[in-house]
Amino acid sequence: MKRYRCFYLLAGDEPSLTRSIQLHAADASRAARLAASVTGCAMVTDVVRMGDVE
Repeated sequence: MKRYRCFYLLAGDEPSLTRSIQLHAADASRAARLAASVTGCAMVTDVVRMGDVE
């Protein structure tokens, strides 16, 4: 598993507002889907790999 930080926007958020969540997933696309599911966000804007989980 790898650790990711996903940046996202909620419905009605200004594009300059940055929200993020850190989570563990097998790859970046799964991290984005998980972030969208957990937060209920309108859009995941970026996914950054933070490292491996031991």
